[in-house]
Amino acid sequence: MSRLKVFLDTNVLVDFLHQREPFFERARLLMTVGRLGELDLWMSASQVTDLVFILSDGGKASLMDEVLRQLRGLRTFVRVCPVDSSAIDQMLATTWADPEDALLFDLALSVRADALVTRNRRDFESDLIKVTDCDGLFAWLRDDFEIDYETTCLEAEKEKAEPR
Repeated sequence: MSRLKVFLDTNVLVDFLHQREPFFERARLLMTVGRLGELDLWMSASQVTDLVFILSDGGKASLMDEVLRQLRGLRTFVRVCPVDSSAIDQMLATTWADPEDALLFDLALSVRADALVTRNRRDFESDLIKVTDCDGLFAWLRDDFEIDYETTCLEAEKEKAEPR
């Protein structure tokens, strides 16, 4: 099986980078699996600038070094999909209630993502791509592909914590 491509919604990225509870542990597991090269994780170029703004609390200079450090780390295992003028034009013509969601959905399709992971599944209802949250993604991987990252990662963390 080739690696599955997973497009990440901004809320999942913020959950991970801001360690936002109660969502952080699931987002961290997803990022760990991506960092290990088991999944191809994707985000858009527009999300990078959104994350700079969100994580720096509106652009506070005192937070910027840490935000950029976090994003450089994220970029070591998350691929960035470019946003070109045709993607913007398509977004501007959308009938979706949230044009940003429409843009992310279209970009997920453009990279041929197997799934889009979000906490707002209703915002992306479609039969064209699997839309799920972190829990749903891990259940799908377990049920359809017989890959249980939850158990494997929990066992690895347990072994790591035990004294030798």
